[in-house]
This record gives sequence, structure tokens and C-alpha cells, in this order.
Amino acid sequence: MEQSPCVRICTLNTENVCIGCGRNVEELKNWATFSDETKRTIKAQLKARLDVMLIEIRKKKE
Repeated sequence: MEQSPCVRICTLNTENVCIGCGRNVEELKNWATFSDETKRTIKAQLKARLDVMLIEIRKKKE
């Protein structure tokens, strides 16, 4: 069983993506129903999503 990537920082940004784990609202709501393969696919995308959020935050501070 594939573990949740939740890091207990459950806050959504303006695009409805969790700033803690990087999942969007639909992924958060449906996580328990996804197959392990789907969960692995989503988890493979999370670092890139979080990196994009960090870049956007840094741009706003400039």
C-alpha cells in the first residue's frame, strides 16, 4: 500500500494546491480511492510542483 505524502502542513495556496505535500484538491479528496500505481504517479510529480510554488513565492518577494 502506497503511503500518503502528507507532511501535516495542510494549507492550500490560491491554486488549491497544498503547500505541504503538493497535491491538488482532487488528489487530496480522492487519495484513498486511487490505485497504488496512480499514487506513485502523483507522488513522482510532487517535488516539481513544490519547486514551482517556491519559485513563484521568491518572484513575489523581489
